[in-house]
Amino acid sequence: MSTTPHNFKSDAAVFYSAAALAEAPRLLSLLDREPQSPTYGSFDREHWAWKFRDFPLGMQQTAVYPLALLWRHPFSDSPYHQNERLLQWIFGAIEQTLARQHANGAFDAFAPNEQDPGPTLGVLHGLLEAWRLAGEHAPAPLAQRFHVAARKACDFAMRREETETHAFVSNHWALFAVAFFDVAELLGDQHYRRRAEAVIARILREQSPDGWYNEYGGPDPGYESLSLFHLAVYWQRTGSREVLESLRRCIGFYAHCVHPDGGVGGVYGHRHTSLYFPGGFEILAPQLPMAASLARYMRERWHRSNVLTPGVSDAENLPSMCYTYLEAALAAREPSTTEPLPYERLEGERHFPDSGLLVVGNLNYYAMAHTKRGGLLRVFEKPAGKLAYEDAGYLVRAGGRLWTSQMAGLGAAARSGKTATCRTQFCEVRPLVPTPGRFMVLRLLNLTLFRSLLLGEWLRKLIVKRLILTRHTGPLALCRTLAFHAEEIEFRDQLTLVQPMPVEEVALPREFTAIHMGSAKYFHPSQLDPLPSPPVEGIARALNRGRAENEFKLVFAPGKKPEIVGCAGAPPITAPIEELAKA
Repeated sequence: MSTTPHNFKSDAAVFYSAAALAEAPRLLSLLDREPQSPTYGSFDREHWAWKFRDFPLGMQQTAVYPLALLWRHPFSDSPYHQNERLLQWIFGAIEQTLARQHANGAFDAFAPNEQDPGPTLGVLHGLLEAWRLAGEHAPAPLAQRFHVAARKACDFAMRREETETHAFVSNHWALFAVAFFDVAELLGDQHYRRRAEAVIARILREQSPDGWYNEYGGPDPGYESLSLFHLAVYWQRTGSREVLESLRRCIGFYAHCVHPDGGVGGVYGHRHTSLYFPGGFEILAPQLPMAASLARYMRERWHRSNVLTPGVSDAENLPSMCYTYLEAALAAREPSTTEPLPYERLEGERHFPDSGLLVVGNLNYYAMAHTKRGGLLRVFEKPAGKLAYEDAGYLVRAGGRLWTSQMAGLGAAARSGKTATCRTQFCEVRPLVPTPGRFMVLRLLNLTLFRSLLLGEWLRKLIVKRLILTRHTGPLALCRTLAFHAEEIEFRDQLTLVQPMPVEEVALPREFTAIHMGSAKYFHPSQLDPLPSPPVEGIARALNRGRAENEFKLVFAPGKKPEIVGCAGAPPITAPIEELAKA
């Protein structure tokens, strides 16, 4: 761990701090700053100001963390350093949050009587980090209350730990480990440090042989950067060699998911996000050359905004965006060594068998295909550094319902040479949108059954299963063969209707998100770029007869933009069923 005095005016530090400082007025505008107000210290403006929401969101209280960073450190051109009024607002926010704590130690994050150990630790983490930065200046009564509240929250979480209720979400558990460690440091109680070590051990057990950290059963490059940040902080505070080695393997995978246009992830990610939290890469840069390369590369392409940045983040992601940028500013150093990124050096392919991700690179393009999710992919033109093609799988409107080929957990793949054959079932798309009636039912549950910890946990499990994990398969199947050549990618798609059902429409959209994911679907400028579209005319009519084929090529010709051309005269698609069965 570096002990070099920090240069707040270095180019890298100024880059990160400027991005966060630009959003500080927005954070402060979310905060009720009037001490006489009954909601003094609340960051949920839609609750205390507009009165649009009937319950203040607890997770928004984590905005106290980036404000404490701004108060503590002399970032370049910052008016917030050691500002007395800001310090009082920070303590007001902490007091407001403590006042919401249940007698059993739980904090509610999203609904009354939620009493979930995961959000409890999420809220506590933001408070703990703010306390590390400013707590020594707190009034004695508040300090005493804070110590008691931190212990109660951790004890509650340890009794009711987040298990399979929410599947396994590594970025949550990494945050939990930091929270337990910080409470151990605050209270001098090694009981909590042992719990932090147990959480870390579980994260490492769940880490894929591919290197990625588990997010609901698969890799999501966007949230991977948040897991990396919290684990890098844990490593920074403990010096754990085991964690550093785990981070090295994770970054080796993650680097393949960074694109020539400065984007990360997207539709091939398990949660469809294009988030980028930079703090972990800057913390690890002195130890891991690839982390240094990633940090520098993303800084250079940040202006393209093909990842979520603080300036366009909503209130839900703004606190974590700001505190990871400010922590990046604190950690930023000029690295002694870097390495070329995979997109820069890859000639050929890299397959990650546990996830099914296939990365192919050559002089013309860089492609990311998810072979276990029907072959959906993103392709980037190398010379121009721009998105050349993407599709989010097929959408079929049939029998009055909408079906998608992109769902995880249903596909299999076989590879032979430069060819990958992907086979999957279609699932019904069942979006769940809040309505007045549904909200009335939810609030009734919040005020009754959710008061029981056991019933509340059971109901939360049903809600998460409904929004994210459930798969309703239908009588449709897709077999896609992708052939990667030096100057073209060949697509040979076969859609099959297993049982009679009237097919009304078939589409192959470039973007579609079939699961609930609040952190997906942010706007990125690359979405404005016109891309070649495959032909889909006549597929619905053919599918009504039981089978439809769609064959086309993405061609990279010298001096021309990538274009889609047909595959006239292509032989019939023959999927290697035996190999797929083995997969």
